[in-house]
Amino acid sequence: MIYLGVLLPPTILLKKLKFPSYKVWPHWVHKSICLALDIRVNKYGHALERSPTLFVSNHVSYLDIIILGHAIKGCFVAKRDMIDWPILGYLSTLQRTIFIEREKRSDVNSQRQEMQDRIRGGDSLILFPEGTTGTGGKILPFQSSLFGVTENYIHPMTDDEGRPLDLMVQPVSIVYKRINCMPTNRFNRPFVAWYGDMNIGVHFRKFLNLQNVEVEVHFHEPVSRNLFKTRKELSAYCQRTIEKKVEERLRRCDD
Repeated sequence: MIYLGVLLPPTILLKKLKFPSYKVWPHWVHKSICLALDIRVNKYGHALERSPTLFVSNHVSYLDIIILGHAIKGCFVAKRDMIDWPILGYLSTLQRTIFIEREKRSDVNSQRQEMQDRIRGGDSLILFPEGTTGTGGKILPFQSSLFGVTENYIHPMTDDEGRPLDLMVQPVSIVYKRINCMPTNRFNRPFVAWYGDMNIGVHFRKFLNLQNVEVEVHFHEPVSRNLFKTRKELSAYCQRTIEKKVEERLRRCDD
């Protein structure tokens, strides 16, 4: 809470006044929160930064917001009910999260347009295509409809020959590797994984009793959206890529 008391006022001020650094500052806020909570984030590979990118990640916990907010300079795409979450809901608004109603089909086009406008404006987006959180030991099926933002997208920048640049998509695997210096397993993983009907307040209080958590964030090779004929093909590719790495790292619990 001390960290939030120190970090939130300048975050709010920078956003309100739209200083040049206001898009980057939340990245440092999340990094500081990770340090305060003793969440040790080990990054493998690099987040693509040279152009707006759609980052696609598996989803295990509300802690993913803090971890990816630390590892990636981007804006989240999240369910609208997240705005009511304690603390994290407010932090997400400061990070300019795009809140969507996934059940309201009538809003699909306007939501897709908002996401595309944000990318054209230079923002990278972070998407959780499972649509919900899982146990951390298994990837849930990706919802290809959430990749609609990539359809009929025209990049505002062009190459040397005047052709629009491709929209780049980068899969990201989150692996909660160790809890209290012990390898994660199906018994201790619920201390960090938040799913089903778990109460977020009760879960977070229990999480605060942990000594430390070690998380791996794996950045896979970015791919062009134009390599895939449909959003379903892109969705399937991202799921295979992320799932393979998660399974591989969870099997190797002793390294």
